[in-house]
Amino acid sequence: MLKNDKKLNYYFGIYIAFLCFCSIYFLSTSYDHFSNNAISEWLINYQGGFVRRGFFGEFFAQISLFIKIPLREVIVNFLYLIFFIYYISIFLFIKNIQKNYFIIIALLSPLFLIWPIAEREALGRKELLIFLAFIFFSYIYNYLSFRLLLTLLIFIYTPILLTHEIAIFYLPFFYIVLFFKIEKINLERILLIFFSSIFFLFIIYIIYNSKMSSIELELMCSNIEKIFNEKCGLGAYFLDKNIEVYLNELGPKPTHLLRNLLIFFIGYIFLIFLIFFSKFNETKNIIFRIFNYQLVMIFLFLPTIIPFFIAVDWGRWFNISYTMLLLFYLFCFKNKIISFNKTNKIYFYLSKKFSKNKTILFLSIFLICFTWNPKAVYNEDIGSIPIYRILAKLHKHL
Repeated sequence: MLKNDKKLNYYFGIYIAFLCFCSIYFLSTSYDHFSNNAISEWLINYQGGFVRRGFFGEFFAQISLFIKIPLREVIVNFLYLIFFIYYISIFLFIKNIQKNYFIIIALLSPLFLIWPIAEREALGRKELLIFLAFIFFSYIYNYLSFRLLLTLLIFIYTPILLTHEIAIFYLPFFYIVLFFKIEKINLERILLIFFSSIFFLFIIYIIYNSKMSSIELELMCSNIEKIFNEKCGLGAYFLDKNIEVYLNELGPKPTHLLRNLLIFFIGYIFLIFLIFFSKFNETKNIIFRIFNYQLVMIFLFLPTIIPFFIAVDWGRWFNISYTMLLLFYLFCFKNKIISFNKTNKIYFYLSKKFSKNKTILFLSIFLICFTWNPKAVYNEDIGSIPIYRILAKLHKHL
C-alpha cells in the first residue's frame, strides 16, 4: 500500500473535478444539436405506444409538459445533475480505499472515466444509470438485509432495463453482491432469487417482443415534433427493427479484431493484475468457499462480452465492461471481502520497480493511460493522446 493517501486523494479529486467540468461543459456546447445521438436516445418515449428504451423519455416528457420547460432542456439538466452525482460518488467510493500502484493505474485507464469525454459521441449515454445504481447498491450493502437489498434491486433496476435493455448483461454484478449477504442457503433465499430472476427475464421478454410498428414509430416521432418541437434521432429509427439488423451491421475484419484485442489487453492489464493478485478472505459464505475470486470475476466478465456480438459500439462495451469490473473489484476490496496476495512474484517485482524508480511508474501511467483511447465503433482507428485533445477542445470553445 502507498503512504500519503491524503495527497493521492487530493490529486485524484482534481482529476475528477476536471472530468466533471469537461463533461458538463462539452455537453452544454452540443446538447442542442439534433445530431447529438446521446440526447436523441433520451427523447425516446411512449408517445406512440410502449417501446423499449422509452421509460425515462416518457418521464422527461411528462415533466416538460407539467413545468412548461422544453424537453431537451429537461434532459440536459438531468444529465448535468447525473454527471455531478456520478463523479462525486466515484470520488467518495474510492476515497477511503488504501491504494497501491496497480489501483492507481487501473483508475486512470483510458477505458474508465476519461473515455466518454475523449469520445464525446458517448457523453451522456444511458449506461451512467447502471454505474450509479451499482455505486448506490454498494453503499447501501452494509445497511440492509438480503431481503431488503433484493427488493431495492428490483425497484432500481427495472427502470434501467426499461431505459436500455443492454443493462441485463450487467445484472450479475448486482446478484453477486447479493450473494455476499448469504451465509447459509435456505429455501426462502433460493425462492427469492429464483422469482426475482424470473421477473427480470420477463421484463426482457416484454422488451424484446415490443418491436414498434412503423405506424407507431411515425406516431411517436410526429408527437415528439408537434408537442415538443423535437426530432427523432438515429436511435429511434432502430426501434422497429429486429436484432438481425444490428447483427448485419457487424463484420469485423482480422485487423479490427487484432486492434480490439490490443485495446482489451492494454486497457485491462492492471485490472487483470489486481484480480490475479487477489483472493477471498476467510468467509462463512458457502458459495465463495467453493469458488475462487478469479473464477467469480470470469463469470461476471463473460456476459459483458455478449454486446460485442450484437452491435458495433465496441468502445462503449469496453467502457461499460471495464467500469463494472473495476467498481466491483473496488467494492470487494473496500469491504475486505478480498485481500492482496503480496507473496506473488510478479506483484512483488512490479511494486519494487515502481517504488524505487518513479520514472518507470510515471512512464507506465503516461503510456498506458494517456496516450490512446478506443473509438466508439469497432472499425475506427485508435484515438491518440486524449488529454491533449480534450484540452485543445476546451481551448477552442473557451
